[in-house]
Amino acid sequence: MTEITKNKEMQEAGSKPRYSVNPTAFLFALIGAPIVVTVCSFWTVIGLFALPVGAIPYLVIGTPILLWAVGRIKPAFGAYALLGIYGNLFMAACFVFIAVPMVGVTETVQIISIYVAFGMIFAPLYAGTFGWLYAAFHPNIRILQV
Repeated sequence: MTEITKNKEMQEAGSKPRYSVNPTAFLFALIGAPIVVTVCSFWTVIGLFALPVGAIPYLVIGTPILLWAVGRIKPAFGAYALLGIYGNLFMAACFVFIAVPMVGVTETVQIISIYVAFGMIFAPLYAGTFGWLYAAFHPNIRILQV
């Protein structure tokens, strides 16, 4: 009951609720999400190749985004899947600025179209599964007093 009252007070004051962060749950969910998605999608063959191809972008771009999100967004598949889409678009934008001066527009469009197409499938799956696993591994998700 006090948590509900505190949440209402925070909303009236204009601040958003902050959630407790569990580093062990974060690490297990971060590593486990791509593995769970790969195990569930191995029969597509694309799912098998998504892990080695997408693991580095997932860890480099996804880790800071997910680390920011666990304290601010309640873990759920849908909310975190949306973050995966945003992270994939951010990766595409960064890749354009890096690759166009080096290899040219045509090659960049060809490479980025493959990464974005597969990323639009697997980035939300990885991030959404992360949110689901994080909620499952976290022993006590609660709103913190700010």
